[in-house]
Amino acid sequence: MKLKKLGNSLQPIRLLVAVSIFVAGVLSYPVLLKHNFLYVPPEVIVPVAAPVVPESLDVCFTPKQSCLPKVIKAIDNAKSSIVLLGYSFTSKPITQALIKAKNRGVKVRMILDHSQRSQKYSMQVIDLLLTEKIPIRFDHSVKIAHNKIIVLDGKQTVTGSYNWTHSAEFKNAENLVFINSPKVAQQYCIYFEGRWKVSKPQKD
Repeated sequence: MKLKKLGNSLQPIRLLVAVSIFVAGVLSYPVLLKHNFLYVPPEVIVPVAAPVVPESLDVCFTPKQSCLPKVIKAIDNAKSSIVLLGYSFTSKPITQALIKAKNRGVKVRMILDHSQRSQKYSMQVIDLLLTEKIPIRFDHSVKIAHNKIIVLDGKQTVTGSYNWTHSAEFKNAENLVFINSPKVAQQYCIYFEGRWKVSKPQKD
């Protein structure tokens, strides 16, 4: 009986404690907010993205395999658009394939590393592409624009360590991945447009 009376007598105290904790929390919230105690840096908040599964995927490795014919075939099959990002660009076969694509109505645009503006063998093919009215910009906003990417028709992405050069095909150990996925291609196209905005034409 005494324990029951004691429990009943403690109920108002428990209620008072609960109310006090709630009021303290409400009153302290603006202070915590003002001094950024509740702030979570944006980089800590990592969105969970659904995995992208390519419709098909192919890989190629030099020097044991020949990747250049696969690259040329992909360019030759393009119907509407080609965007290319490159660090080094000296390949005459790829140059000719891009010119052929442009002449059959494919919109071709390129971004190269700023170093290519002064490289002898790069400028030989770059001048030819510019003569054919293919827009080329040079990325000077970073130390090295080390991308090796081609996106075709917003559907297929070609990327890897492979530079668009003779050496990549015949002298180096390189890799290329051919990804058939509009979702993947869209992400690379968005990336291309961002780099395009910060890059400059040859004359600038």
